[in-house]
Amino acid sequence: MKLSTCFVPVIALLILALVTPVIIHAQIEDDRSATIRSAILADPRAEGLSDEDIESMVAVITEEAVVQGITSEDIVWRPQEDVETISPLCGKLPVLFCMLNQAFGFDGSDLTIPIGLGTSSALLLFLIGSILLHKHGHHPIAGRISTPISN
Repeated sequence: MKLSTCFVPVIALLILALVTPVIIHAQIEDDRSATIRSAILADPRAEGLSDEDIESMVAVITEEAVVQGITSEDIVWRPQEDVETISPLCGKLPVLFCMLNQAFGFDGSDLTIPIGLGTSSALLLFLIGSILLHKHGHHPIAGRISTPISN
């Protein structure tokens, strides 16, 4: 294989690597200019302006946006209001309980089933603990259960 045929793909990749950022930058500039132009044209005060005036305004504003590092997404961004929505499934239940109900697969705002399951699991833990305490004869914290030691 000739040495020159090996360099052709390398040179092509090098040219592609150098040209790609320029093309992407040009697209970003076009997007920014188009966003600024649409914002100016959306303003009712711009109806009396000529095309040359609008183009000069777009050029000046685009130049300042480039200096400040503002993108087209920054131009069209609008703050979103924090609106606390009440889920229609949970009614007036707090969000925490609603999320827990949904996490465990319960639907709606009825707390009977989750409370019943929580109570029954607590009773089951108490029952298992009592059986283990009776069978093994010692408490995990207090130690062995025996007759009290008198001083």
